[in-house]
Amino acid sequence: LSSYLSPRYWPTWLAIGLLRLCTYLPISVLHALGKALGMLLYRTVKSRRRVARINLKQAYPDYDDAAIDKLNKQSFKSLGISIFETGIAWFKKDDTLMKLCQIEGREHLDKAMADNKGVILLSGHFTTLEMGGRLIGRFVDKYNAVYKRAHDPLFNALIVHYRSKMGDELIETRNVRAMIKGLKNGHATWFGPDQDFADQDIVFTPFLGGMATTLTATAKLAKMTGAAVVPFYPVRLENGKGYKLIVLPALEDFPSDDIEVDCALVNRTIEAMVYDCPEQYLWSHKRFKTQPDRVTNIYA
Repeated sequence: LSSYLSPRYWPTWLAIGLLRLCTYLPISVLHALGKALGMLLYRTVKSRRRVARINLKQAYPDYDDAAIDKLNKQSFKSLGISIFETGIAWFKKDDTLMKLCQIEGREHLDKAMADNKGVILLSGHFTTLEMGGRLIGRFVDKYNAVYKRAHDPLFNALIVHYRSKMGDELIETRNVRAMIKGLKNGHATWFGPDQDFADQDIVFTPFLGGMATTLTATAKLAKMTGAAVVPFYPVRLENGKGYKLIVLPALEDFPSDDIEVDCALVNRTIEAMVYDCPEQYLWSHKRFKTQPDRVTNIYA
């Protein structure tokens, strides 16, 4: 990080410093600040507000405009809170964080880990992602996380620096060899495939009311390593009461001999998590940017 000390990076360093100071505030206060920041983003970042609205209309076709707008605002408030949560996940000690955490369905995780064949921790891009990734690693002995490289070099360096402390290894999404090695060594590996990966090995399957690029990697990794696929998602509790990790049973009869069936199951699994806690999902991501005809753009 010392190589990013030129003046062009000072604003980012200032923001990180302020974020660290904010972690000394009570969580209830941070949630209030986050909601205010989220509403500011909702009003000022119109392009992302529009993307979220399009995604929500597709996922909830029976909702009227008022219901869509309400859910959109809730999701932006959650997004604002997640900025402060990133500071908590990066800077707070394990003992402090574990006091805020409860887990439901831990027996599914323990059962899968007992086989020592590795576990793919299947999750989605919720606004609680950073906190969930930090907390779930405390419930397993061997843990790797996966990340997507950020465009900004300093922010990417910060992600690598702080997330690397969460487990044994931090693996870039394209480093399949490292994922396979970790799984074969019995590691639990965080994996969130619900983004638009147009340039990777994909098929198109239904997701949240539309057709989405779906990574074949989940099924292929499970087949190559024998790892169980255990879905989980983190939920932020109301009034600053902490977080609940919800762990679901490992996917059954997975992988099969049909990659499209497997990918559809992965999407349905993540979809169920989203519909259970929609206000905490990252709706502002252009999840459906790439369509089967490679021409249609629902965000145009």
